[in-house]
Amino acid sequence: MIKPVKHVILAVYAVICLYPFLWMIGTALKTSQDALANPQSPLPKGGSLHWSVFGDVWNKLNFYRFFLNSAAVSLFVIFGVILIYTLMAFSFAKFRFRGKKAIYYTFIALLLVPGVTTLIPLYINMTNLGLDNTYVGIILPMINGAAPFSIFLFTSYFRTIPHELYESAVLDGCGNFKIYYRIFLPLALPALGTIAILNLIGSWNNVLWPMIIVNDQHMFTLPMGLMYLDSSSFKKWNELMAGALITIVPILATFPFMQKTYVKGMTVGSVKM
Repeated sequence: MIKPVKHVILAVYAVICLYPFLWMIGTALKTSQDALANPQSPLPKGGSLHWSVFGDVWNKLNFYRFFLNSAAVSLFVIFGVILIYTLMAFSFAKFRFRGKKAIYYTFIALLLVPGVTTLIPLYINMTNLGLDNTYVGIILPMINGAAPFSIFLFTSYFRTIPHELYESAVLDGCGNFKIYYRIFLPLALPALGTIAILNLIGSWNNVLWPMIIVNDQHMFTLPMGLMYLDSSSFKKWNELMAGALITIVPILATFPFMQKTYVKGMTVGSVKM
């Protein structure tokens, strides 16, 4: 008797969670007049679906350019995070050098520092370096912000790989860099997938830092384009919802394919220190 009750509760909870998303889809398929006149209804009046709203948002509001900007920023952030912090984690996990623990735990302590507290000094540094209104100015701070958790997860994962494997490779004449990219990186695919997903979501949805460092509309990312769309004096809710759907579709399309890798990376890579 308890099991059916649990299923009913979970079904009701799922409907409550999905309703805002379904309402957003329904509003995106309305005309602007229908969205204002019938905001409570999740379905367009008369049942007619206006798919042209998505084309209008994509073409007229330069969302194609915003989409490319978001894709480029996210890909470079993921590449930079994986390249830099797997190398650092490999050294933390397998090498002995003076100050290793102090450096490692300093990075771990940064997990407790809210990112918003660093925005002002970060902006000053970027402008002094002439990196405002540049893609580098957007990407580098995002890579830097991913350091604490990425180092923690990669180091933890590399420590679960038997040290005998490293010693055997050394005896076979492999150099450290060859051991890193031929042995440790392939074995760390779950951790790589986890960090890739987290940074894809973080960089794709990041609006605060790009909004601070960029004022050239041609460099707007999708969330910034959505904010620009929301800044008009007369809001067209159907276009806003269509823009929001365009913004989240890549994340929704990517995560299901990498869900198992994400879960495995979070559970296996954080067990052994």
